[in-house]
Amino acid sequence: MKHFNITALMLAMAFAATGQVLSVGSIEKVAVSAEISVDQAVMAPDGKSVVISTNTDRSLRYLSLEDGQMKTLTDNGSILDLKIADNGTVVYRQSTLNERHRRYTSIQAVEPMTLATKQLVEPSRELGGMAVRGNQVMAVDNLKLKAQALDNHAIEETPVASIHRGQLMITRNGVTTAINPNGKHGQSYLWPSVSPDGTKVVYYLATMGCWTCDLDGSNPQRIGVIRAPRWIDDATIVGMRDEDDGQFYTASTIVAATLDGVTQDLTSPDVIAMFPTASADGSKIAFSTPAGELYIININR
Repeated sequence: MKHFNITALMLAMAFAATGQVLSVGSIEKVAVSAEISVDQAVMAPDGKSVVISTNTDRSLRYLSLEDGQMKTLTDNGSILDLKIADNGTVVYRQSTLNERHRRYTSIQAVEPMTLATKQLVEPSRELGGMAVRGNQVMAVDNLKLKAQALDNHAIEETPVASIHRGQLMITRNGVTTAINPNGKHGQSYLWPSVSPDGTKVVYYLATMGCWTCDLDGSNPQRIGVIRAPRWIDDATIVGMRDEDDGQFYTASTIVAATLDGVTQDLTSPDVIAMFPTASADGSKIAFSTPAGELYIININR
């Protein structure tokens, strides 16, 4: 696939701390069809492809970063909380309405090469968090864990973070409990996920910024104003620092941060960079822009 080096971005990088969190090699704009306006993108674990949603419909599309091949995976899927397993299987949420127009959400899995699709969790009104570790899918439905393997290996349960009626929940060993590290009343928890080593939770607290805590809710640590946080590794997250005028995004920077709050801007103000996701080894970070563009940050690891 044809890429374009964005040298201006590299020259304009600013660091918000004395140390460098990540070593950026280059930032590239990915050439996609002029008919495609990218909404968000999720990077595959191997860094060779992304799954994108568009600004025009509910479709999810597979895009190879090696040869530019693009195919539609589904015409009814959500990019929110979408996960990609190590074997390339795309796991996503799908919403449907019943005869009473009540919304139900299921979890589907699709294999990008064959487009073979399988329902992992049947439509539910109480579908909570979802995590993918290797080739195993962990979903919380009505506060109960539902685990499935996408290969022939035995299930090895891993903790799952989720939001239930405004509370921050952790499911482990088959039990779901509320941890609410910053309290329950008057708080709004967003974007929770468990670290790759299964020991920490990152989450965003409305009006208070990005935080991490232990699995039992103890030791809450504020990282900074970083929205839509994602883990790069056990000690580093990546997210965005965005601004808006009430209607439109006016600025947004991709930010990397360590657990002790050392931050680094990865992009410059020249591009409104949003919703980053990283490959499993942290060497590639994908992000999109409100203009429908797709970029890849190459990290020296």
